Amino acid sequence: MPTIKITKRAVDAATPTAKQVFLWDTEVKGFGLKTSAAGKRTYIFQYRTGGRESATQRFTIGEHGSPWTPDQARKEALRLAGLVRQGVDPREDQRQKRKATVALAFDKYAEAFVEGYLKVHWKRWKEAKRILDRDVVPMFGKRPLTSITKGDIDDLLSSMNDRPALKRQAYSILSKLFNWAVKTRGDITVSPLTTMDAVPTVRPRDRFLSAEELAAFILAADATPYPFGHYFRVLAGTLQRRETVAGSDWAQFNSGQELWSIPARLMKNGLDHVTPCNDEVVEALGSLAARRAGLIFTTTGTTGVSGFSKAKKALDKRMVAILRARAEGRGEKVEELDDSILLPGWRLQDLRRTGVTALQAMGVPVEVTEDILAHTSGTREGVAGVYNKYRYLVEKKVALGLWGEFLRDLRGTALAAEPHRKWLYADRLRRLDAELG
Repeated sequence: MPTIKITKRAVDAATPTAKQVFLWDTEVKGFGLKTSAAGKRTYIFQYRTGGRESATQRFTIGEHGSPWTPDQARKEALRLAGLVRQGVDPREDQRQKRKATVALAFDKYAEAFVEGYLKVHWKRWKEAKRILDRDVVPMFGKRPLTSITKGDIDDLLSSMNDRPALKRQAYSILSKLFNWAVKTRGDITVSPLTTMDAVPTVRPRDRFLSAEELAAFILAADATPYPFGHYFRVLAGTLQRRETVAGSDWAQFNSGQELWSIPARLMKNGLDHVTPCNDEVVEALGSLAARRAGLIFTTTGTTGVSGFSKAKKALDKRMVAILRARAEGRGEKVEELDDSILLPGWRLQDLRRTGVTALQAMGVPVEVTEDILAHTSGTREGVAGVYNKYRYLVEKKVALGLWGEFLRDLRGTALAAEPHRKWLYADRLRRLDAELG
C-alpha cells in the first residue's frame, strides 16, 4: 500500500481508478485516505483493539472538505489512537457520543424524568413539570446532559434570585433529575450539583404594603405605560400570580371582562380557575379597546410580558417619588430620608399577601379568600377541586368588588386609610342578598 505524508497536495493529487485506493500516512500509524472509484476522498483510521491476532477495524473520520482538512483529520486520528491505547474501541466511543447528543439531550431527558420519576414519586409533579418546561428546558434545550456544568446550573439559579421560592424548587428538581440520571439510570457518572451548596429553604414572608404604599403603587401603575402599567393594575386587582396574569389572553374573558376563566396551564396548582373581575380590572382592560385578540400583555405578540425586575425597578422609582411628594404635601420633612426608608424592599408577590390582609380586615371568610388565591386545600382537592370551578363565585365577586373599591379610593386621599367598616364584607353580602330577594 502506498505511504506518504497526507497533505492537501497529496489529497488533491489522488485520482480515482476502477477500484478504491488507499493512501497511508507516514506520520500517524493507521491514518489514511480512501479514494473511491467515483472520486470521493475520505479520511479513515485503521486499528486493532485486541493485539496482532485481532481483526483489523476501520473507522471513518469524515469526507475531505470542511471541516476535515488533512491536519484536522490527522489530529482526530491521533485522538482515536489514544483511545485504542486505553483499550477503547473508537466505534464504541462514537456510539456513546451519539447517545449523549440524542438520548441525553436535556429536553428529551426532562420528559423521561417526568414520566419515570416525578409522576411516581412527587405528589405535586405537575408543578415541577411546569417549572421544568417554563424555566429550565428553555435554558438548556437539546444540550446533552453530560455537557451541563456546575456553572451552567449556577447561571440558571442566579437568574431566579428575585424569586427565591422558585429558585429553591428549581434546585430541588434539578438535584433529583441528575441524581436519577446517575443512580437509577447510570447515564452519567456524576451530577454537576454534587459540589454545589444547596439553595436554602425560603422563610415565610410577612411583607405586605401599607395603605399608603398601596396608594403609591396604584398611582405609579397609572403613570406606567402599556404593557406594564395595565399589567400591574390587573395583577393587584385580581390577586393572581404574576405569571398567570402575564399569560392572560382575551379569549379567557367574557364579553364584558367581568369574568376570567383561567386555564390550568397558567395555574400553579394545575387546575382551571374562575375569578370575577372588579371595576378596577374591568377599567384597566377596557382602556385597551384597540387590543382585543391574543395575549393581553405582550411586546412581541407571541409571548407574555417578561423582564419583571426591570419593570419593578421603574415602578419602585415612581412609587418613591409619589410617597415623597405626598408626605411633603402633608408637611412632613422627608427630604433627608433614604428611598429604602420611604419604601422598604418588597416583591410583586407581596401584593397577594397585601390583598389577603385587607380582605381579612373586611371580614371575608378564609375559605373565600383561599378560593380567590386558588390555594389548593382539602376542600379544593379531589372531585370538588376539578369540577366545581364556580363555587363561591358570588362571594368572590363581593370580596373582590370591595377590594377593587378600596384600590380605587386610594387614588383620591392625601393619606391612605386602612380598610374599615365602609368595606365590610358581611354588610355588602347582606345587601346583595336583599337585592336578589
